[in-house]
Amino acid sequence: MFLKKNLLCFLLFVTVATLFIGVAFTSADFFTSPVYRLKDRFILFVQWGILILALFPVIYLIALNRYLFSLFYPLLCIFSSILTYFRYATGTTFTTMILDAAWDNDIHISLELVSLGLIVIVLSSLLVGVLFCVYRFKKIQHPNRVYLHYLMAFVLCLVMFNVPRIKRPVSERIPFNLYYITARYISEKNEILTERNILTENVVCEGEENLLVVLIIGESLRSDHLGLNGYERNTTPYLSQEDIISFPHIYSEYTHTNASLPHILTRADSLHPDWANEERSFIDLFKQCNYYTVWLANQEPAKTYIYFMKECDTLIYANANKSPYVFDKWTDGDLLPFFNSFIEKEEKKLFILMHTIGSHWYYNSHFPDEFQKYNPIAKSRIVNANTPEEMINSYDNTVLYTDYFVYEIISQLRNRNAILFYLSDHGEVLGENGAWLHAIDATPTHYPACLIWMSPQYKEKNPSKYDTLQMNKEKRYRTDFLFHTILDAAKIQSNVIDEKFSLFH
Repeated sequence: MFLKKNLLCFLLFVTVATLFIGVAFTSADFFTSPVYRLKDRFILFVQWGILILALFPVIYLIALNRYLFSLFYPLLCIFSSILTYFRYATGTTFTTMILDAAWDNDIHISLELVSLGLIVIVLSSLLVGVLFCVYRFKKIQHPNRVYLHYLMAFVLCLVMFNVPRIKRPVSERIPFNLYYITARYISEKNEILTERNILTENVVCEGEENLLVVLIIGESLRSDHLGLNGYERNTTPYLSQEDIISFPHIYSEYTHTNASLPHILTRADSLHPDWANEERSFIDLFKQCNYYTVWLANQEPAKTYIYFMKECDTLIYANANKSPYVFDKWTDGDLLPFFNSFIEKEEKKLFILMHTIGSHWYYNSHFPDEFQKYNPIAKSRIVNANTPEEMINSYDNTVLYTDYFVYEIISQLRNRNAILFYLSDHGEVLGENGAWLHAIDATPTHYPACLIWMSPQYKEKNPSKYDTLQMNKEKRYRTDFLFHTILDAAKIQSNVIDEKFSLFH
């Protein structure tokens, strides 16, 4: 009877210690989630419950040894309280971009984030953590057959953290993101240091000395939802007035960013997909021809393309504190001040890549209120809680805003010798066959929007290029075209450039 009571007390202690972390800290990642109906709230509660179930074997494991528990549990409380404070105070979630900024920042800049509120939250959490440790020492005995419990806790951890549908949301939430984001950051740092094949041998630079090349990587924008491509809604009121060339039949091999972006930026194609992981990108060739290169990011990096981001001379994160689990406003307009600051410097030759958030789900987060033209809009981040009409309306509002965003960039380039490329990483499914979003093999996800614009000065210097684009705009291409076309636009020549892939031929 005593042994059973001892085990019961131990498990009850672990449960309470787990619930404290879950209620005090993990729940912060759910309070800002947009939901509409009671069922949505229940779904969020279930998701929170899964996180608690994943946390339980971790606390179970460290609590088996009172010294281990006294070391790690207070630390877990401290770091979780810091993340929770910034989650409530600024809507900030822990990302690899924040780690990168903290690594590069002067210590005095980081100390400016310390406030009285943060100090109170941290000290209060530490106090509770210490009280749990004291209770563990004085009141809780080891369960019988402790090694069997170690085995059980370890097996439970393996199960919970190796199920993909559990691991992904768990890895992005407090307190698990402390480990997973840090591990991802280290992995990305190691990826940057990998050796890749250099493509800058035998490069010939014939382009104009004052050329400005802009590449906008879109997000989830499908070509058939552009008004200028014949969509029933005029989702492109600004660009429809421009002399812009749209390519509605571009095919993307991949339907999610992590796979499509390396394919787009390198000379990888359907016959040589491994080149995306083995070679440098066209950014390297621009640098070889004395272009100053800039990457303006409105999305967090990923291991598959962080190498190319670091190829640029300058890398700027517009929203280092945002991730797909943040649902407040987060728009591509945040990139414009950075863009303007670079083109005002009037570098002789400049290449700017803008990686946008575009039409990523949750759609409502990615357009300002004044662009809410189509109503009603989605009211919950739980996809099936919205009607198809609401989902499509919200999506089309993001397209309206992308139209305005690209137009604003064009407005800054009119009096420059400039060419602009817009290519979305993939498309989006909007209810076809009952499916939504992307990262699935469905026809709409394979047809991203693609646009090219030339300034009057560039067009005057390259009339044949403009004419060829007009002639080719209804043809079918794969995203393989970009590597060869963007270098062709800058008149950069190399034996790695294949003319038959260029839209200018």
